[in-house]
Amino acid sequence: MCEYRTDCKGRAGSMQATQIDGETWVRIAQSADLDIPRPVMPITLQGRRLVLFRDDDGQLGLIGRHCPHRGADLCYGRLEDNGLRCPFHGWHFDRTGQCVEQPAEPEGSVMYQQIKVPMVPVIERDGEILALLGSELEQSAGKETGK
Repeated sequence: MCEYRTDCKGRAGSMQATQIDGETWVRIAQSADLDIPRPVMPITLQGRRLVLFRDDDGQLGLIGRHCPHRGADLCYGRLEDNGLRCPFHGWHFDRTGQCVEQPAEPEGSVMYQQIKVPMVPVIERDGEILALLGSELEQSAGKETGK
């Protein structure tokens, strides 16, 4: 069983791991949890602080919760253009965690291409949202730091 938290207040629950094609997935939310006007929710999975969201195309993203620039909580970012925009300085991250825009950079700057927040693969199946456990999570998402 894996522990998870799905809100800032730390409500906890236990989830069963599921094997799909030899990989271990764990339910992190119900599909209905994102059937809200702003489909964004914080997730803590194996001590990693993440943010789950559904973009304009209906695709899911599960990325690191804190912007690498100033550590702003992306849970409070704007959901737009198939990603999340940081509430501090407007850095924009897509569902893969790639920074796709840095508004204050000079015209022609490509620095954003080198910036990425952690990403954890997610799938939606039978009304549940599942996250992939294992090396991807271990390597990609930093431990919770209490930010």
